[in-house]
Amino acid sequence: MPYTWAGALLFCRIGAVLMLAPGWGESSVPARFRLSAALLATFAIAPTLTNEIPPIPENVSQSVTLIISEILIGIMMGAGARILMSALQVGGQVIGISSGLAMANQFDPTVGSSGAILGVFMSMTAIVLIFAAGIHRDMLQAAVDSYQLFKPGEPLPIGDAAQWELGAMATAFKLGIQIAAPVLVVALVFNLSIGLVARLIPQVQIFFIAMPIQVMLGLSIMTFILGGGLLVWLDTLGRYARLEGPI
Repeated sequence: MPYTWAGALLFCRIGAVLMLAPGWGESSVPARFRLSAALLATFAIAPTLTNEIPPIPENVSQSVTLIISEILIGIMMGAGARILMSALQVGGQVIGISSGLAMANQFDPTVGSSGAILGVFMSMTAIVLIFAAGIHRDMLQAAVDSYQLFKPGEPLPIGDAAQWELGAMATAFKLGIQIAAPVLVVALVFNLSIGLVARLIPQVQIFFIAMPIQVMLGLSIMTFILGGGLLVWLDTLGRYARLEGPI
């Protein structure tokens, strides 16, 4: 019975992390696979973490409270990494607006809904980079290391968790703008130039001339900045997975 209790508590936190963590918790990944991965991970780490699990409480209410707290800790960690994934949607949306592709939408399997086509492309590329760089393993290691930061049975650090998630949101928005910044600058200069031409030569249908140029210019700039932007984002996600903070 004690081993069953320890395994159940470990599964609550590990399963919650893998349910939301990038790579593991994508909506396109079958639920059975995610459940199997969480169970296998629990069996693998149980021998080293059994001593961290408190004994079975005397009443049911304490047991339920402990289980809920473990799930919330796992959700907090997984949600922070998932929030950082939204930086790519922000960057893709801004690039799409700046390059004239704001209305081009595509189904995004990472969020389960449609999104800007450039954001979808960046998100799918990021999933490949996560597995190539081993960030998915870092997320699992972070779940194990979290038992040194958040001891089972101790009060939940609500204030620290709120600051943690707020920092992840701020970092995600900042990263998205940083990735799209070169395209924003080029689009600003281009639009000012087009406005000046339209004022000087009002007879020219400048919109039909400018739109193809704007699209090609935006895509061209994106090809140069995409590699560096994704590497900066991947480094930030890796530091978060190593529990070094979202910033």
